[in-house]
Amino acid sequence: TRIVRITGKGEDPFSLFSVIINMLGNMAKGWNYEGESLLRKSGLDYTIIRPGVLQSSENFEKKTNARSLMDNGQDMKVTPVSYSQIVDVVVGCLDYENTKKSTLTVMNVDEHEGKATYSGELFEGVRPDTRMFPESLIDSHKSGARLGAAGLTIFLGALLKAFSVFVGVLLR
Repeated sequence: TRIVRITGKGEDPFSLFSVIINMLGNMAKGWNYEGESLLRKSGLDYTIIRPGVLQSSENFEKKTNARSLMDNGQDMKVTPVSYSQIVDVVVGCLDYENTKKSTLTVMNVDEHEGKATYSGELFEGVRPDTRMFPESLIDSHKSGARLGAAGLTIFLGALLKAFSVFVGVLLR
């Protein structure tokens, strides 16, 4: 028995994307990472899959036919990944015992950097997680969202002030 969890990038609580998602999505990036952390500590067999930007197959523009994945939750340039590609990774990883207790980053890459499919060769090289993932990032995610909210408030306040000055000049 193995749990396969599809998550996303989220180890950088202060990235613009994480701040916006956390502000608008009830700390979704922060809680998502907490779920990963709890799964790693549970002692259960798992494979965590961190895809790029998920898109439906109908709307997916293939700029490349090359697939790549990295174990140990390594960082990769974010690219669009179709739902059907993630299905291939979920189903494929279950056929390889070596993908247990691993965190896979899954993206599309340039032709010379990847493979034609998410299968065999890509999974054979996967190793279980060896790096020390941060145990919890929820407080950092909360701080990032608070800083983002403060920055947005200051920006909107300045924008409203500028608008009121502009209207005042027009009405003179």
